Amino acid sequence: MVLIRQFISYLVIALLISNCNTNPPTSPDVTPTGNVSLKVRIDNSAAPLPAGKVVLMESFTNVGCYPCPITNKIIRQLSNETYGKSKLVVVKFPVNFPAPNDLFYLAAKDICDFRMSYYNVFYAPTIIIDGMLKPVASDSLSIKAAIDSRLSVTPKFTLNVISTLEGDYSADIAIKILDSSAVNINDLIINMTITEADIEFQQPPGSNGETKFYDVIRLMLPSVNGVSLRQLIDQGELSFEFEDVILSDWNPEKLNTVVYIQNRITKEVFQAGSSFK
Repeated sequence: MVLIRQFISYLVIALLISNCNTNPPTSPDVTPTGNVSLKVRIDNSAAPLPAGKVVLMESFTNVGCYPCPITNKIIRQLSNETYGKSKLVVVKFPVNFPAPNDLFYLAAKDICDFRMSYYNVFYAPTIIIDGMLKPVASDSLSIKAAIDSRLSVTPKFTLNVISTLEGDYSADIAIKILDSSAVNINDLIINMTITEADIEFQQPPGSNGETKFYDVIRLMLPSVNGVSLRQLIDQGELSFEFEDVILSDWNPEKLNTVVYIQNRITKEVFQAGSSFK
């Protein structure tokens, strides 16, 4: 009887492991095809920028995660229809569990590892709102309540992000400080990310059956550590040039810049912005 139970246990474990495997589609060698330039500046003009709060949702998902398709449908509904990009922007960070060879995770491993460690993410799906709130990822009402609570916060900054694609990809990021009281500027960082808005496969790249993927992280520039807001204030403007960072398996026309100002210690995101039209 003990041997039978052990056999059944080993069989269940083997089935779970096999179900977590993914089968990424074969593709030609990925090669660099383009450059990225970013300019971030403090806007000292008299004309005010739109001052509404924009909420950041960070989603941690995996192509071998069976609950993830439900969560991804909820996210798609909220970001595209319920709120729109003017109130809610999403960045998806693929994780390496349950399927360790998730192709999106492997494509941005260092970035995803950093964000997972930053928030202590141990399971997928996980949703984090404005760096602070962690609603139930399968419960649309829980997610919506978290978003609404953050939308009610009076913003201390505005972000205006404009991207262009003329051979290479470039973005202009203007930050206006509305209220710096009760904020330690020295603790604030500017995270600048590039996501691919819409990726589709003919066959699922993983075991959970999904073929469409949205808002997937591609780059975090100039690094995963972001840029100090204090440095930007002191200098007024910072420019960055990155050669050969756009890859041949990306669609440049689907790339967007998502920027957010975050307290590196408390993790609170004070404001977000994006180049979505």
